[in-house]
Amino acid sequence: MTDLSVISTQAAQILRNVWGTTVSLVEPRLLKNDTRCAVIRCRVAAPQTDIASVIIKHIRKQPQLGFSAWASLAFCADIPAVYHLVPRFLGGSAAERLFVMSDLGGSRTLEDVLRGTDRRAAQRALTNLAQTMAQLHAATVDMADHFEHHRLVLPFSSGLGRHAEAQAWLNRSTEITAWFAALNRAVPTGFTACLARIADTYRNPGPFLCFSHGDPAPTNNHIAADGRVRLLDFEYGAFRHALYDLTAWNVLCPLPRSCVRHMNNTYRRILAQAIPVAADDAQYALNWACLCAYRALAMLTWIKPDILQENQPWADDRWTSRQAVLAAVIRLQEAAANLPALAPAYEAALLLREALTERWSEYAQTDAVIPPWRAFADEMPRDAAD
Repeated sequence: MTDLSVISTQAAQILRNVWGTTVSLVEPRLLKNDTRCAVIRCRVAAPQTDIASVIIKHIRKQPQLGFSAWASLAFCADIPAVYHLVPRFLGGSAAERLFVMSDLGGSRTLEDVLRGTDRRAAQRALTNLAQTMAQLHAATVDMADHFEHHRLVLPFSSGLGRHAEAQAWLNRSTEITAWFAALNRAVPTGFTACLARIADTYRNPGPFLCFSHGDPAPTNNHIAADGRVRLLDFEYGAFRHALYDLTAWNVLCPLPRSCVRHMNNTYRRILAQAIPVAADDAQYALNWACLCAYRALAMLTWIKPDILQENQPWADDRWTSRQAVLAAVIRLQEAAANLPALAPAYEAALLLREALTERWSEYAQTDAVIPPWRAFADEMPRDAAD
């Protein structure tokens, strides 16, 4: 059970220590209450402050995620170019497992816009989101040590980061090849070596290394009244490949291709100012394809071949596991086309796509497999948009 009065009293003490003045947090309201954390909004009663309300995050299970979110906001607060792109970190107590941040107000997210009927509003929101991600990434190049300082002084910091993530991804390779066995298809020649190359690109991004949100879901952002987009919920915040975040919108939570292209162009133009290699078409295409492959093949480990027998909802009841797998495979095939370094991944995607569409003819139209974003209903078949 969540005792709001106890948590708000603890948070008020944190702010008193930071601000050096009398502070009370009143009218606590529970916004989120799950096994990982509780999120609470409180009104601030304090002299000489322009902060009307705050958000408290109380860390529960999987504390490594909660403390990573803390470290991420504290890190961003040190960087003038990005602190306005995220909630302002105000303070925390590791002993009490809670931290306090500014309240951005309201609750309008990209998901709300995508599920609406205003296509132009959705396009503006996606453009602004791409700009926000690019600004965050561009401003944090060469700052990995600074982030690690913030993370290492907090509990539950061991075993995290891109090296551990890449190894865990490789360790699940048998779950990827299980799809070929279930579909009676042979694993392409060179596929294992290709997996190693993809994992190495993720592990060692070279000039593409920057601070990444890690979980850019449709609800992990805040759209202000003026259209600005800020990023929320940095539980997976870490230094990794810059394209990890953007490829989520192509593979894991796929948008119409025209939206992905526009976001990619917007993002790349800003990123190239800090990472010049991003302006090189060949290098960018290869890195984009590697990260799409990393994302798509991860999907094949989260969703099991059991769906060959019985479909299941994925994300929500409007999008199924079969659609999610096919979307990932199709977007991987498209990204890896004409790239010799990823030829085995391209062949794998082609084989899986052919085998799955033979079984699931209702998804023969490629856009029938992406989520039914209402804002872009005219870009999808009617059966996918309804």
